Amino acid sequence: MSEMDLEYIRAILKYGSITAASKKIYISQSALSQHIIRIEKKLGVEIFNRDFKPIKLTEAGIIYKKSLEDIEKLKENTLLKIEEINKLKIGELSIGSTDYQTYFFLSKVLKDFNEDYPGIKINLLEAKTNQLNTFALNGLCDFSITYETDMFDDLESINLYREDVYLAMSKENKLKNDLSGKGKVKTISAKKLAGQNIIRMKKGQNLILQYQELDKFTENSLNTVLETDSIFIAEKCVRENMGLAILPEKMLKEKKDDLIYFKLKEGLSSRTTMINYSKNHKLKTIAKIFIDRLKRYAKEEF
Repeated sequence: MSEMDLEYIRAILKYGSITAASKKIYISQSALSQHIIRIEKKLGVEIFNRDFKPIKLTEAGIIYKKSLEDIEKLKENTLLKIEEINKLKIGELSIGSTDYQTYFFLSKVLKDFNEDYPGIKINLLEAKTNQLNTFALNGLCDFSITYETDMFDDLESINLYREDVYLAMSKENKLKNDLSGKGKVKTISAKKLAGQNIIRMKKGQNLILQYQELDKFTENSLNTVLETDSIFIAEKCVRENMGLAILPEKMLKEKKDDLIYFKLKEGLSSRTTMINYSKNHKLKTIAKIFIDRLKRYAKEEF
C-alpha cells in the first residue's frame, strides 16, 4: 500500500476511466494502467470493474480504498498529535488552589511536570475555596483544585480523592486523658469537648461544614478563640495549645510529635477533592495532561 495507490484510485473514479485520469494527473496511460495491475496482482483480485462506464470499483476495490483512507486518516491524526506535542514546548497553565492543596498535593506533581515540560510556565492562583470555584467558572484559571460544590451549574468536575478530617489538640491539652480506643487515632464523645477553645476556618473555606457538624454535636458549647483563612495557621495555634481545630488527613500523615489527632465518636463528614473547570471554556491540551498526572498521583496515594 502506498499514498500513490489512493491518489490514482481517486483520480480514476473522478474522471471515469484510466485514460481520462492519466491525462489529468500527468502520467502516461500505460504507466497508470500498469500501476493498477500491480495492485491487483498483489491483492489477487481486480479492484476495478472495467465493464462499466464510468469505471467502478469492485467489492474488493471498495474495501481496499476504505483501508487506504483509514491509513490516510491515521497518518493525519498522528501528525496532528505530534504537532500538538511540539506546540507544548512553550506555553502557560493557570491553576487555582488552596495553600493546603498546593503544599500537600499539587507540589507532588509539579517537579516531574516541570522536568517534562520546562517551557510551560505555571501560574498559581491561591485563594479560598469559594473564590477558586469562581475563578474556574469565569476562566481566570484553566482549572481549580478544590472541593465538591453544588453552587455552580456551569462547572465541570473531576473527582480526585476522598479525605477524612480529624480533630487535633496539643499534647499539653488535658483533654487527651479523655480519649479512648486502640490504635494510632483514638476517639472522644462530643460532650467531653464542652467549654474547649476552638480555632475555626473563616467563611468561604471548605471545612465550614465540618465545623457546623461539630457545633451541632457539642451543642454550641465551644469557645472560639481565632478564625483564620489558613489551615497552617490553625495547625500552628493547636501546636501552641491555643485550642482544638479540625485538620485534614494529609496533615496527620506528617509526623508531628507535639500534636494529637483524634476522631469524634459522632463522626465528621469526609470531603472530596476535585478538579473544577468551566463548561464554557475548553480545556487546553497541556491542562488535560496535568490533570491526568494529578489523577494518577491521587490514585497512588489515596
